[in-house]
Amino acid sequence: MSLPTIETPSTPDDECLSLTPARQRPRTTWFSHKQSAYVGIDIGEQAVRIATLREIHHSGGEFAWTDRYQFSLPTKLDQELSPEWLRSVMAVIPERLPRCIEGENNLVAIALPIAWTHYQTIAGHELAQSRLRCSEMFAQSIFQSPAHLCHWPVVGLHHGKPCIDDQYVIAATAERTVCQIADLVAACGYNVQSVLPHGVALAHAARALTGVDAQCVLWLNHGSALIAVRHKTGVGLTRTLPSVPNRILRLVTADRPLDAHTLRPYLTEIATEFRATARYAAHADMSRVSKKPILIAGPIAEIDGVDETIATLTNTPVALWSYIGRNRPATLSKLANRDENFVRRLDSSFAGALSLAMAAARGSSKGYGQ
Repeated sequence: MSLPTIETPSTPDDECLSLTPARQRPRTTWFSHKQSAYVGIDIGEQAVRIATLREIHHSGGEFAWTDRYQFSLPTKLDQELSPEWLRSVMAVIPERLPRCIEGENNLVAIALPIAWTHYQTIAGHELAQSRLRCSEMFAQSIFQSPAHLCHWPVVGLHHGKPCIDDQYVIAATAERTVCQIADLVAACGYNVQSVLPHGVALAHAARALTGVDAQCVLWLNHGSALIAVRHKTGVGLTRTLPSVPNRILRLVTADRPLDAHTLRPYLTEIATEFRATARYAAHADMSRVSKKPILIAGPIAEIDGVDETIATLTNTPVALWSYIGRNRPATLSKLANRDENFVRRLDSSFAGALSLAMAAARGSSKGYGQ
């Protein structure tokens, strides 16, 4: 299956396509090893999370999770989205992103916020029209940019090569923004391999990083939610889901964080969406609804009791996204000695970043999935 990648856009703004690292600015460095590193940069609506995998010597493709880092973006509840706000986000990323040591090869895969990405299911013969429609939509948005589309079939290659009459998932985002972020990351010394939709990265790395053979990955964040269905040959039906309503988020205070009870009305809606998605995916795959577990990830998934609530509401086994590897960053390893369950819950927020790091390890100079 040909996986979605961000290809080199054919635009007149050739300067936005340069991925050559700029001269290093004096700054505290983060990476300290000489071997190649595989880095995932998960840009969310409110925070950026970064994870690094390094290959274990003589392991035959086994990786160690060596670094984790995150920083906040200037996005608040009820944030008014404007070109000025977008510029402020773009300014924060290069200021807070860790620099690489000169001479190191840090291969990176990036994901833009789910809220900045348009997911849709269409027939193959509609791809060209969808590209035009998405470009019109992004041109009239705060991004003021043509759209870049990547796509993949809802049903995998186990049913044969897809044709123009089959269904595809498209993930569209602002082409100019993709170029700008790739340049910003490259200027910090990273070797940008690909920019991927969250759904693709999460679904393809799920079993390798967690050991769970799940039917789908359900990503739950405060500002976005997404479901990506897995099938025999990769990722299939992927769609965004409703995010946590502001009326619930406004209840959060320093001494009263979100809990499973407060989230139950929202999780009920998510359960309904899951059932509809599972039925649709099973029908497209000409199979029965899967009995495999749901793999939940993201900051909302970390909240105690959310996994049990979703399992009850969906009548389906639920597994919390937890890193199966033996090696974690030093700070997490120390915490694990005191409370391993707490640390395994912390893994969930870095599921996107770790999945992207795995995509960087599987990529090449031609991108991911070529």
